[in-house]
Amino acid sequence: MMKRLLVIICLFPLLSCAQQQQKKSDIVIKDINDKVISYDEMSYLLLTGDYKMQQLKNEQGEFSEIKLLKTTPQEKDAALQTLSTPNPFFKHGENVPNEKFTTIDGQELSFEQLKGKVIVVNVWFTTCAPCLKEMPELNELVEEYKSNEKVVFLAFSTDNKQTVERFLTRRSFNYKHIAGVGDMLEKLELGTFPTNLVITPEGKTMFIAGGYFPTIKQILKYMIDKSLDINDL
Repeated sequence: MMKRLLVIICLFPLLSCAQQQQKKSDIVIKDINDKVISYDEMSYLLLTGDYKMQQLKNEQGEFSEIKLLKTTPQEKDAALQTLSTPNPFFKHGENVPNEKFTTIDGQELSFEQLKGKVIVVNVWFTTCAPCLKEMPELNELVEEYKSNEKVVFLAFSTDNKQTVERFLTRRSFNYKHIAGVGDMLEKLELGTFPTNLVITPEGKTMFIAGGYFPTIKQILKYMIDKSLDINDL
């Protein structure tokens, strides 16, 4: 199975070509409170989906300043969806395949069986550096929802059961674990590591993104809460 590790991702189209004619250092970047911030800080904030850019010109008609503005809920949804990885089996708003699988502790499950819950999926393997990098924040997310029975966290690994169990003796990854499913992942075209997927209680894809995102916790929390809110309507 071909494994694709994505560590650096491109920002949304919000990061346009304003800087092409000038060096980044020539442009002042300010947050919503008019505080000057760095390019990296701006990039991080844009990846949350909570902000958009306003590009300002000086008297000479050159771009001289980038001002961050809050996005509307509709703009945030649109921005985050630009991060989605195209997948023919997990299309936004469409039913997911009814795959069956068994956790390393012997629990037999399926996506159909878990309908009524928000399903948060992580695709990983034990020597995947970007997978390990996001793991602490994923554990924090599990902790936040540990008392909510409507949210379940599943981790699908290409590694066999023994390798995953050995890994878990050394490091915490607090999802339910399904091991040795490389063939299933290949069939579903889930070959980028890590991949994070959120499935609504109705069994539809809410969000899927391959690669490492420094804001993955905020993104997944937003998608989980949105899925729960839709289900409560």
